[in-house]
Amino acid sequence: MVHKRAKAYYRRTNKRGFELQIAAHERRRRLLLAINRRLDQQEAAALPADNAPTPHVEPQPPVPAPNPPSVNNSELASITEPEDNNLPPTPPHDHHHISDSKRTWFHIVMFLAKYRADPALKDFLPDLKAHLLGRILDIPYDGDETQFSLQDLTDVTIVRERIYAHKILRVNYTTYDVQRDQETLNISTHPDFMAFAHEEDDNNPHPYWYGRIIGIFHADVCHVGPRSKTGGHPQRMEFLWVRWFGRDMDHVGGWATKRLHRVGFVDAEQGGFGFLDPAQVLRGSHIVPAFHHERTTELLGPSIARHFDGENDEDYRYYYVNS
Repeated sequence: MVHKRAKAYYRRTNKRGFELQIAAHERRRRLLLAINRRLDQQEAAALPADNAPTPHVEPQPPVPAPNPPSVNNSELASITEPEDNNLPPTPPHDHHHISDSKRTWFHIVMFLAKYRADPALKDFLPDLKAHLLGRILDIPYDGDETQFSLQDLTDVTIVRERIYAHKILRVNYTTYDVQRDQETLNISTHPDFMAFAHEEDDNNPHPYWYGRIIGIFHADVCHVGPRSKTGGHPQRMEFLWVRWFGRDMDHVGGWATKRLHRVGFVDAEQGGFGFLDPAQVLRGSHIVPAFHHERTTELLGPSIARHFDGENDEDYRYYYVNS
């Protein structure tokens, strides 16, 4: 049986250095089995034994189903170390700067298994691999992730399944009066940013897209297969997990109307989350809630992604772009 499994794994390698690739497949298989076994044990422990007497219990009002595990302002927000606050000076010729530290990390498979009910994490791993592969293959970014086959995504692996987390992204940019300046984006205090827009609407164009950084990460990534440019050797890749704002097309802003542009979070079911190369970030953006429009629960269910200004699993319905 083991021999048959090894032969099946061999067909999924690039036939060069296949021993390590087979071992990696086997390691992932055992890890997933262990996770499933632990989940089954937890579910079984929550059920009464078949032959146990059923005690008399007075009828109780129905209890709402528990929310998916949430780590608002705790796990995701504090997964970074304070050392990131002491990021050394950023060279002026670099576009951006993220810490090289590997002290703070999480296991991607374990993380996704723990929060599998979180709507913000839907298709997290395949979307991440598609994003990384597009950059590895030098496919120009147009706002939409390139669609790849399952085999293409299998050729992308994250070393030790570890993603390293950081708190700060520092960006060098050019100001409106053509001066050089520097800005620090922090997932806990200043997470909103702007990037050049890639829009096909010529009737009502806007030069920028706006988003909120949920996570600042890097990983050691390997790419194998016929299109590999590195021969399977790992390379450090930095990426941002972001929640996108969309423009309110019923609200016209700008100099002519003397009103701020208004945006709102994109629905989680309609591409509200994604990954972005830090090199695409122009600078931070000052985006303030439109308090008079109040909050809503319609855009995203309970989620670990709502750790900046979300309360009671709600989002502000609209925001104003102040800069």
